[in-house]
Amino acid sequence: MNPDALLLKSYKLELGCGQRPTPGYLHQDITIQPGVELDFNCPIWEIPLPENSLSEVIALALMEHLRFAEFTEALRHIHQLLRPGGEFLFDLPDIKIWSEYLYYITHGSPEKSPFSREHVFATFWGWQRWPGDEHKCAWQKDDLFRHLRDIGFSDVIGGDPQIFLSRGISRNRFQNPADAHLYIRAVK
Repeated sequence: MNPDALLLKSYKLELGCGQRPTPGYLHQDITIQPGVELDFNCPIWEIPLPENSLSEVIALALMEHLRFAEFTEALRHIHQLLRPGGEFLFDLPDIKIWSEYLYYITHGSPEKSPFSREHVFATFWGWQRWPGDEHKCAWQKDDLFRHLRDIGFSDVIGGDPQIFLSRGISRNRFQNPADAHLYIRAVK
């Protein structure tokens, strides 16, 4: 489909929609899932939309699946696609807290972790259910905020899942504070 025709459909884009595409967004993923219609089946940095064309980009449980260089390339392209004032909303595991859970499990105190060994390991290395379902990067909050500002995002806010819930988007982890994620709103 013509990128301009797609923009008539929505000025919002969901990256890595997987098996659960969010209504009201254009959808991108590199893995085709049964019954999911993608607008873009390509890497994030190859999405063929005009600069300054999107008001919002979301990525739920996606960014940790990118290598560090890909993460940066994706951020640069997202920044280009967003209009001034446009928002990039995403989450990724809070590596500081998950490292504590891993420490408990690997140092003889698994009862201190709110999650099983398998869940903690999967948070570090992905669930590995299909190719691409591996985790390839992790960020500490301060480093991530600095990186987003270096890319050109002017306003970077870390918060709670309310940034998604206020848009009618919900995931099980949003209801469980122990399932520690960084919820990020970065504004162009």
